[in-house]
Amino acid sequence: MSSAQPRFDSDEDQSRPLDELDLAVVHALQIDARAPWTRVAAAVGADAATVTRRFEQMRDERLAWLTCWPKAEQWRASTDLAMVVLEAHADLDAIGALPWVLSVDETSAGVVALVASSSGLRGLGARVRELAEASGTTAPRMHVVSSVFAEDSMWRTRALDARGQKIMAEPAAGDAPSAPKPALVAELAGALADDPRMSAAKLGAQLGVSEATARRAVERAALSGRLGLGCDLAVPAAGLRRGAMLWARSSQLHTAGAQARRLPQSYRVLEVVGPAPLSISVRATTLTALPEIERALGGEIEIVDRWTLLGTNKRNGHLLDDWGRTRGRVEVHW
Repeated sequence: MSSAQPRFDSDEDQSRPLDELDLAVVHALQIDARAPWTRVAAAVGADAATVTRRFEQMRDERLAWLTCWPKAEQWRASTDLAMVVLEAHADLDAIGALPWVLSVDETSAGVVALVASSSGLRGLGARVRELAEASGTTAPRMHVVSSVFAEDSMWRTRALDARGQKIMAEPAAGDAPSAPKPALVAELAGALADDPRMSAAKLGAQLGVSEATARRAVERAALSGRLGLGCDLAVPAAGLRRGAMLWARSSQLHTAGAQARRLPQSYRVLEVVGPAPLSISVRATTLTALPEIERALGGEIEIVDRWTLLGTNKRNGHLLDDWGRTRGRVEVHW
C-alpha cells in the first residue's frame, strides 16, 4: 500500500523548525562534509563544541544527515536515466526499496521516480517495466534524461555569508587533481556511505591502503567532481514546505538549463526527450512564490506545465517520512 500524503498543515509528529545556526552548519557541511569542526565553527561564527552539539542533535532527530554520493561526472558516460511517471496509487514502499530508483516524488500528476541503468536504453526500458510491476501500476510514462544540469545534492541552504562560504570552499594548494578511476570512486562511495566523516586511518584500513593514500584518494575524488560529500536535511524543517516541478521549452536549452541551475529555489534541473524538454524542480515557502520564480527564469524559458509537489519519499537513496526526515537508507547501485 502507498504511504499517507504529507501532513503539512497538522502538528501531529511535526519536526521542529531549524534555526539560522542549524542551517548555517548544514550549509557548511554541504560544501565539505569532512571539514574539521573547527573550520565549520569558523565559517558559521560559533565555537566548535556548539557546532558539534547542534549537528549531533539534528542527526539524532533525523533532521540532517551526511551524504556520500557519486556525482554526474562519475556516471554520465556509462549511465542512462529516465523520469518515470506512475499512477497516484503506486506502491511507494516497493518503489523506494529498489536500489536503482534514485528518487521518488509524489506530484499532482502522479508519482515520479528517477531511474538509473548502466545497461543502455534497452536496459532502462526493462527497468521501467520492472518498476511498473513492482509498484502495481500499468501505464508508466517514461521521459529519457538527456542531460543533467543540477541534481539534488547540489542544492544549498544559502545560510552562510560570503565569508563563511570562502572559509569552507578554501581550495587545496597546487593544481586541481586528476580524476581517480571510476572503480576507485565507486569503492570510496561504498566505504563512506554510512560514515562520510570516517577517518583516513579507518578508511585506509578498510581499503587495504595507507592512511595517506586513503586521504589523497578522497581528496582527488571530491576535488575532481566525481564524489559528492555533503549534507542533506529535512527540507520542511527549513521552512520550504511547498514545491513544484516545472516543464519548460526554450530555443537555447543549454543556456536555459544553466540559468535554471543558478536559481536559488531550484534543486533538480534535467533535460529530457519530449515536447517540454526542460524539467525544473523548485522549492519555496509557499506556492504563491511560483510566478516570481518563473519570472526569475527569464523570458527565454517558456513554462508549459506545472506539477505541484505533494511530498518526497526518497532522495539520493534515503527514504523520507512525511516531514522530510530520513527513515533509512537504501544502498544505491545500478
